[in-house]
Amino acid sequence: MKLAHHDETGDGPVVVYMAPKMDAMLNRIQHYTGVRVPLQQDHYPMLVLAAGCMELLGGVLFTLNLKLGALLLMLFLVPTSLVMHNFWELERGSPAHQIEFVNFMKNLCLFGAFLMFLNMPRQVASLKYKAH
Repeated sequence: MKLAHHDETGDGPVVVYMAPKMDAMLNRIQHYTGVRVPLQQDHYPMLVLAAGCMELLGGVLFTLNLKLGALLLMLFLVPTSLVMHNFWELERGSPAHQIEFVNFMKNLCLFGAFLMFLNMPRQVASLKYKAH
Protein backbone atom coordinates (compact mmCIF):
# COMPACT_ATOMS: atom_id res chain seq x y z
CA MET A 1 0.00 0.00 0.00
CA LYS A 2 1.38 3.40 -0.94
CA LEU A 3 0.16 6.63 0.63
CA ALA A 4 1.68 9.77 -0.89
CA HIS A 5 5.30 9.76 0.33
CA HIS A 6 4.89 6.68 2.49
CA ASP A 7 6.45 3.45 1.36
CA GLU A 8 5.28 0.01 2.36
CA THR A 9 7.18 0.04 5.65
CA GLY A 10 5.36 3.17 6.78
CA ASP A 11 8.41 5.34 7.36
CA GLY A 12 7.32 8.42 5.44
CA PRO A 13 7.95 11.93 6.80
CA VAL A 14 4.62 12.29 8.59
CA VAL A 15 4.82 8.86 10.20
CA VAL A 16 8.47 9.40 11.21
CA TYR A 17 7.41 12.64 12.94
CA MET A 18 4.30 11.11 14.49
CA ALA A 19 5.71 7.72 15.63
CA PRO A 20 7.64 8.87 18.74
CA LYS A 21 4.75 11.07 19.86
CA MET A 22 2.23 8.26 19.32
CA ASP A 23 4.47 5.78 21.18
CA ALA A 24 4.75 8.22 24.10
CA MET A 25 0.96 8.64 24.21
CA LEU A 26 0.34 4.87 24.14
CA ASN A 27 2.92 4.37 26.91
CA ARG A 28 1.25 7.11 28.97
CA ILE A 29 -2.15 5.44 28.53
CA GLN A 30 -0.69 2.12 29.65
CA HIS A 31 1.08 3.74 32.62
CA TYR A 32 -2.04 5.49 33.95
CA THR A 33 -4.68 2.89 33.14
CA GLY A 34 -2.75 -0.37 33.12
CA VAL A 35 -4.30 -1.16 29.74
CA ARG A 36 -2.05 -1.68 26.74
CA VAL A 37 -3.54 -0.36 23.51
CA PRO A 38 -2.85 -3.02 20.84
CA LEU A 39 -1.65 -0.64 18.13
CA GLN A 40 1.52 -1.36 16.18
CA GLN A 41 3.61 1.13 14.23
CA ASP A 42 2.61 -0.65 11.02
CA HIS A 43 -0.85 0.86 11.47
CA TYR A 44 0.33 4.47 11.89
CA PRO A 45 0.06 5.28 8.15
CA MET A 46 -3.60 4.22 8.24
CA LEU A 47 -4.15 6.51 11.24
CA VAL A 48 -2.66 9.40 9.28
CA LEU A 49 -4.92 8.59 6.32
CA ALA A 50 -8.01 8.26 8.55
CA ALA A 51 -7.23 11.55 10.31
CA GLY A 52 -6.78 13.32 6.97
CA CYS A 53 -10.06 11.94 5.64
CA MET A 54 -11.89 12.89 8.85
CA GLU A 55 -10.50 16.42 8.69
CA LEU A 56 -11.37 16.81 5.01
CA LEU A 57 -14.90 15.42 5.36
CA GLY A 58 -15.51 17.44 8.52
CA GLY A 59 -14.30 20.62 6.83
CA VAL A 60 -16.55 20.11 3.82
CA LEU A 61 -19.60 19.33 5.97
CA PHE A 62 -18.86 22.27 8.28
CA THR A 63 -18.60 24.56 5.24
CA LEU A 64 -22.05 23.33 4.23
CA ASN A 65 -23.29 24.43 7.69
CA LEU A 66 -23.88 20.87 8.93
CA LYS A 67 -23.41 20.03 12.59
CA LEU A 68 -21.94 16.63 11.69
CA GLY A 69 -18.97 18.50 10.24
CA ALA A 70 -18.35 20.26 13.55
CA LEU A 71 -18.59 16.93 15.38
CA LEU A 72 -16.09 15.29 13.03
CA LEU A 73 -13.67 18.18 13.42
CA MET A 74 -14.01 18.01 17.19
CA LEU A 75 -13.28 14.28 17.09
CA PHE A 76 -10.24 15.06 14.95
CA LEU A 77 -8.96 17.81 17.27
CA VAL A 78 -8.92 15.83 20.53
CA PRO A 79 -6.43 13.07 19.65
CA THR A 80 -4.46 15.36 17.35
CA SER A 81 -3.98 17.93 20.11
CA LEU A 82 -3.01 15.35 22.71
CA VAL A 83 -0.63 13.37 20.51
CA MET A 84 0.91 15.93 18.19
CA HIS A 85 1.02 19.03 20.42
CA ASN A 86 2.30 17.57 23.70
CA PHE A 87 4.02 20.72 24.94
CA TRP A 88 4.11 19.41 28.54
CA GLU A 89 6.83 16.91 27.59
CA LEU A 90 9.19 19.54 26.19
CA GLU A 91 11.65 21.79 28.02
CA ARG A 92 9.76 24.81 29.33
CA GLY A 93 10.67 28.01 27.49
CA SER A 94 12.28 26.28 24.51
CA PRO A 95 11.15 27.29 21.01
CA ALA A 96 9.61 23.84 20.46
CA HIS A 97 7.66 24.16 23.73
CA GLN A 98 6.30 27.54 22.70
CA ILE A 99 5.30 26.33 19.23
CA GLU A 100 3.51 23.25 20.56
CA PHE A 101 1.82 25.30 23.30
CA VAL A 102 0.49 27.81 20.76
CA ASN A 103 -0.78 25.01 18.49
CA PHE A 104 -2.40 23.20 21.43
CA MET A 105 -4.18 26.39 22.51
CA LYS A 106 -5.25 27.07 18.91
CA ASN A 107 -6.86 23.64 18.75
CA LEU A 108 -8.52 24.23 22.12
CA CYS A 109 -9.99 27.49 20.80
CA LEU A 110 -11.24 25.73 17.66
CA PHE A 111 -12.84 23.06 19.84
CA GLY A 112 -14.66 25.80 21.78
CA ALA A 113 -15.77 27.46 18.55
CA PHE A 114 -17.22 24.15 17.33
CA LEU A 115 -19.05 23.76 20.65
CA MET A 116 -20.57 27.21 20.14
CA PHE A 117 -21.54 26.29 16.58
CA LEU A 118 -23.28 23.12 17.80
CA ASN A 119 -25.31 25.20 20.27
CA MET A 120 -26.41 27.78 17.70
CA PRO A 121 -29.97 27.62 16.38
CA ARG A 122 -30.15 26.45 12.81
CA GLN A 123 -30.85 29.26 10.35
CA VAL A 124 -31.72 28.83 6.72
CA ALA A 125 -30.49 31.50 4.34
CA SER A 126 -33.29 33.19 2.47
CA LEU A 127 -33.00 33.18 -1.31
CA LYS A 128 -35.56 35.97 -1.73
CA TYR A 129 -34.50 39.59 -1.65
CA LYS A 130 -36.90 42.34 -0.73
CA ALA A 131 -37.11 45.07 -3.34
CA HIS A 132 -37.80 48.51 -1.96
